[in-house]
Amino acid sequence: MKIIYTRGNRTETLASLATLRKILHRFVAHRVFYEVSTRCKRGHEFLSAKNVFVVGSIEITNYEHLRILVFDAHNPAHSIEIVNPQTMRIYDELPGRGFAVSFVSEDQPGIETRCYLRDEGEDDDAMKSQTGLEKISLPQLFEYLQEITTAQTPARK
Repeated sequence: MKIIYTRGNRTETLASLATLRKILHRFVAHRVFYEVSTRCKRGHEFLSAKNVFVVGSIEITNYEHLRILVFDAHNPAHSIEIVNPQTMRIYDELPGRGFAVSFVSEDQPGIETRCYLRDEGEDDDAMKSQTGLEKISLPQLFEYLQEITTAQTPARK
């Protein structure tokens, strides 16, 4: 699979599955807009499905062919499967617009299949579900630990 970086307009070959996992892990626990589309280059046929969901996990395997599964965090029956893409384009040139990737496959001549994923920001529900200790800063945590350890120590005579 070729990787095309829009920033700097450079093209590389995928080095390893670990590299791909690192790139796609940016979507985990984030709301993601996706569009899966198929286009016939000779005609005007175009099929498209669009949705927004929170990515729960991403599974990448490469047995007979490269397979990428993107799972919905709030609906276990909903996922996106990308099979054997030839190209992955990474869109990260504008920091304020979010991170995006697209996978392109052309299995039959003249028919292009594309899966576009764009980061829409962190999942608000995940932020609300944090416990009190996850929300405090490190200095606050040390103060809290110092308070509870000094309160538990009995006074010596």
